[in-house]
Amino acid sequence: MIVSRNEGLPGMKTAFLFSCPGQEEMKSGRLVNGQTGKNLDRLLCFLHEQRPDLFPETNRYAYRITNSSEQVHFKAHDGRTEPSEKEIALPENLSRLKEDLRGFELVITFGRCASFAAQRLSDDKTAPLPRFISCRHLSFLSLNSSIKTDVHGSPILRNDPQATDKRLMVVAGQVLSQL
Repeated sequence: MIVSRNEGLPGMKTAFLFSCPGQEEMKSGRLVNGQTGKNLDRLLCFLHEQRPDLFPETNRYAYRITNSSEQVHFKAHDGRTEPSEKEIALPENLSRLKEDLRGFELVITFGRCASFAAQRLSDDKTAPLPRFISCRHLSFLSLNSSIKTDVHGSPILRNDPQATDKRLMVVAGQVLSQL
């Protein structure tokens, strides 16, 4: 069974909103597992260097983590890798998300579905909401297909052993520029 959210440490101001549990999460029962989780930990190292007030820890499980949908999606399971907008917009799902994110000052959304969920939550003006910052998903597919140059504008070569870190530094810069 997959937990619906990662609680994080008491007193954290920042939370993370991802799309949905996938195959790795189904196997482990933990959110943001596998390579996406490793990429989140590396991203947190870069963010911690610049803003330790918002990112005091470099381990993802120190933070609240939730998903725009609790339903598991991956190709071999149901032919999809993300939830539908209809699934995200269900009133009971949005209520769950409001509860998951209550009390947080900053929520970073990772990917299109998480951003959609944040927008739907923002449409409801009945409760105070955290500040949302949108970011790309941290899967290799997302990072490799959309980030071709490093923070200095130099091309990231395919065989570069530091390619993932260079891409994650670009993502960190994008997050920090929205603060």
